Amino acid sequence: MSLDRFGENVRRERKKQEYSQEELAEKVDISRTYLSQIEQGRAQNLSLRLAQHLSTVLGIKSPYQEDEEDEKKDEEDIPQSLREFAEADGLPPEDVRMLAGIEYRGERPQDPQQWRILYNVIKTASESSNKS
Repeated sequence: MSLDRFGENVRRERKKQEYSQEELAEKVDISRTYLSQIEQGRAQNLSLRLAQHLSTVLGIKSPYQEDEEDEKKDEEDIPQSLREFAEADGLPPEDVRMLAGIEYRGERPQDPQQWRILYNVIKTASESSNKS
């Protein structure tokens, strides 16, 4: 989860539970100004400890917790044939996740060679559009 979304969740839940910024800030031992920055998604270096503390107090998920869950879900969504292609060609994880999200008319490539063709077409198209 992004820090912007986490900040939105903090603000929404704070208001729902009828805490003022001052009250919540005091409860988690930070300044009201820093809490405001968190809520606006502008907080620099939000620590895991503080994110977990805010999450516990407000009953919401930590942004770090959701990232772990999203990664597990992403791993489950990667077809075996794509895994084989990615491993053989040494694809970066972000490229593998991008490919895993592609379907055409509800279909995906079925074997590593089809994934390789798709990847090379996307890569070529991206490189040529960057030169323009």
